[in-house]
Amino acid sequence: MEKGISLSELARQLGRAKSGLHKLAAKGQIPQRDNGKFDLAAVMSALASNTDPSRQVEAFTAVHQPENGERTARPGEAPPSVAAQASVEAQLAVTRIREILAAEGVVIAPGEALTFNHARTAEKIVQTWQRDQAHAEAKGKVIDAEAAGRRWADEIVKLRARMLAVPGDCALELSHLTKHEVSVIDRIVRDAMDQAAGDGPS
Repeated sequence: MEKGISLSELARQLGRAKSGLHKLAAKGQIPQRDNGKFDLAAVMSALASNTDPSRQVEAFTAVHQPENGERTARPGEAPPSVAAQASVEAQLAVTRIREILAAEGVVIAPGEALTFNHARTAEKIVQTWQRDQAHAEAKGKVIDAEAAGRRWADEIVKLRARMLAVPGDCALELSHLTKHEVSVIDRIVRDAMDQAAGDGPS
């Protein structure tokens, strides 16, 4: 089973505030795993199924108390500001589901409404993406850029030290070499290193 994504990553992918998602999770409006992580597709499915704010009024709190001229929401009816927020959030979720489906060649007509099957398909697609990413990382196909830079720098240091040791190795293996001949070998090795590094004439 996939481990899921963090609240921060969920907020980034959905383009929403962490605080709002945290409240929805605390009230059971979006699913959260036992380890505290989230499944992106499952959350998007939950958000898409909550397009009718009057069904989820208990998940919201009015921003302020009614003032003069404001209409008090009837029981079971969301305040206008909450309804507008829910509508925007639902539209974002629907748009994201359409993007995921389109990325895998599942085309939905602009006027066609999303169904539960669409949401489930998008969920499976995201799970496949996450599984492929995990496999690639496990096989070493994907590595952190900073880690790769450090590893490359370490290898270059080792290679340089080994190359600089070549003249000394030659002197030990070929005892008939004069100091001048060893110094020539040393110069040739250093020139080759400079050329490889782009510091010398090619």
